[in-house]
Amino acid sequence: MTEQFQIIGFESSGWLGFHHVALVTSDLDATIRFYENVLGMHSSSVYPATSQRGRHCFVKPGNTESWGIHFFEYPDAQIYQSVDALRRLAENPESADLYRFVPGALQHIAFALSSEEDGLALRIKLSSCGVAMTDIYDQGKIRNFIFIDNNGIQLEAAWQKR
Repeated sequence: MTEQFQIIGFESSGWLGFHHVALVTSDLDATIRFYENVLGMHSSSVYPATSQRGRHCFVKPGNTESWGIHFFEYPDAQIYQSVDALRRLAENPESADLYRFVPGALQHIAFALSSEEDGLALRIKLSSCGVAMTDIYDQGKIRNFIFIDNNGIQLEAAWQKR
């Protein structure tokens, strides 16, 4: 089966990482406020709606070559929300909800932080904004926790262990 996927003349060293991830939001302004004011990320200018797509912008997570998350606004968007599952998980960290995947749905987007101190500071900020989140987990070489954005999309903050 792997023989079907051999590409002649292309080497994996050509990849530079992710350019961007495209997601949908029903309220672009609220999404920009969450990512800028709560997470401290930066957004690009908002591009106007066209006949093919809604207003959109890029939210960039730090000093990276990546363009970040490309949010498109569609007021009628129906986004799978895991808020209830995440709240149950926060109440019971051993819950199987942490490992539940929804077929056809985005599981989560993980953002890298530079240190545990940054992770703890983010938790304080999220808590002050009433954002549901899990406990901090030890995942081998990293520590992390999961939280939700204003759309109900699961996000992960992860950092290298010391």
